[in-house]
Amino acid sequence: MAEPATAESTTRTPDAPAERGTLDVRNRALQHLVERVALDVPGVVRRSAALGGLGSGSPNADVRAQGDTARVVLSVDAAWPVNVTELGERVRDRVLTEGTRLSGVRITSVDVTVHAVTETDERRRVQ
Repeated sequence: MAEPATAESTTRTPDAPAERGTLDVRNRALQHLVERVALDVPGVVRRSAALGGLGSGSPNADVRAQGDTARVVLSVDAAWPVNVTELGERVRDRVLTEGTRLSGVRITSVDVTVHAVTETDERRRVQ
């Protein structure tokens, strides 16, 4: 049975802002943010998830956060022809800077895999 409310419990003042806790960006939210940042890099293309929404699609990030830092493993698709080394570097640099700036979580490393796809490959995936 619930305890009856007392004057002390109903008139309690809120904690000071410094005592309320901290904002914790969850891995899933950071994953979506990183994928969106990667998609904004010129040359990166979106790939729909396979099998009616099952599967990962692209870009696809795996985020491992610990405290206020995170490590990212990221897979992106790019339209062929593309310099995959250059694109991978641009994606990594963008995720390191923009991902950190937007999330407040310091991203310490980004491992990027670039898959070059042709227009025919992309049409097969979407159908």
